[in-house]
Amino acid sequence: MKLQGLIRKEFGRIKADKRSLLLLFTIPLILIIIFGLTTGGSPTKLFTVTIITRDETPCYGNFPNNSSQYDEKFINVVENKSSSFTLLEYYNATIDEDYEFSFNKYRQLMQEEEIDAILVLPPNFSETIENDNNTQLTYFIDGSDSDAVNAIIVSLQEPISLFRAEVGKLENFTMFSPYLEYEVPFWEGLVLNYAISIILPLIIVGTTMNLSCLSIVSEGPLPRMLITPTTKREIVLSKFIANTVIMVGQAIEIFITTALFGLYCLGSLFDFFITLVLVGLSGVSIGLLISAISKTEQQANQLYLMFFIMIMLFSGQFINLSGLPDAMRIFVNMLPLSHGIPLVIDITLKGLPIDIGKVLGLIFISIGAVILTYLFYSIKSIEV
Repeated sequence: MKLQGLIRKEFGRIKADKRSLLLLFTIPLILIIIFGLTTGGSPTKLFTVTIITRDETPCYGNFPNNSSQYDEKFINVVENKSSSFTLLEYYNATIDEDYEFSFNKYRQLMQEEEIDAILVLPPNFSETIENDNNTQLTYFIDGSDSDAVNAIIVSLQEPISLFRAEVGKLENFTMFSPYLEYEVPFWEGLVLNYAISIILPLIIVGTTMNLSCLSIVSEGPLPRMLITPTTKREIVLSKFIANTVIMVGQAIEIFITTALFGLYCLGSLFDFFITLVLVGLSGVSIGLLISAISKTEQQANQLYLMFFIMIMLFSGQFINLSGLPDAMRIFVNMLPLSHGIPLVIDITLKGLPIDIGKVLGLIFISIGAVILTYLFYSIKSIEV
């Protein structure tokens, strides 16, 4: 059977697989519509906080005046002038028992997620400012939210800067105002444009793997075809071409739909589309590899789920890849999302040209998976 005939036959098989086609074309459409119609989504972190001031607690030694005028100014800055913080309430703890009571109360509010952080002003807060000494500001934050832990370090610079300007302590001082260099404009679809860098590559890889993972193992007439002059190489190639054509159709659908719902892309739209196609190509290739390895459809479905979870976990969005051993980082670079997600971010949000290194990474992943597919299929024993 000629290659053209094999490709037409594979298109017929794909057309008969209504479930895979439904997943391939409707899931991206539904998610893009949901994210496109959702408002909000700015990466700027706003903290709801409480403040415990111990400034009126008696202190001695280096600070005999026991001044306490500066804590009220700091509280006023957080409450009325800071754009990063919302003050729920504050408590003036003059003795240790008051501090323990207020801290336990606010910690309970943090556990109930009514506040994000607790700020504590020390007993000598005003005295250290009045005497131009170092002032300690303690904050307690929910450590289970890693994004908040990192964000509050930057966000605290704003009220501290405003407070220093308020009290006139500006000697050798530079005002620090955090600025998001690659922020999506507020009038664009924030949720959609911040989500697509992760969601689109994930959807494309998952659905294209699902499309092709049963391509070989579920094909009934394949053993009989091997009696004819048809070679296994032609069978693999025909399935790769047919599934790739369907995948390109999905990439076109995603590209058009994201554009209709306000795609914010600083870089080349052509580069963005090529990235979608390359990510899909790797998904098709890995799916074919799964199909060649598997002996039954059930085994193929199990391997698909295992591969997809592994690819998702090591995409760099859930695990910090910089802390992995060198050998593990090499393995991660053999997975498509470690290249696809950074490519989408660089093109859409940063306006960078397409990274040839990451493009070659996706191409080599696809070529390697197709070669392995042919090798496994070649040594696979098939009963006619």
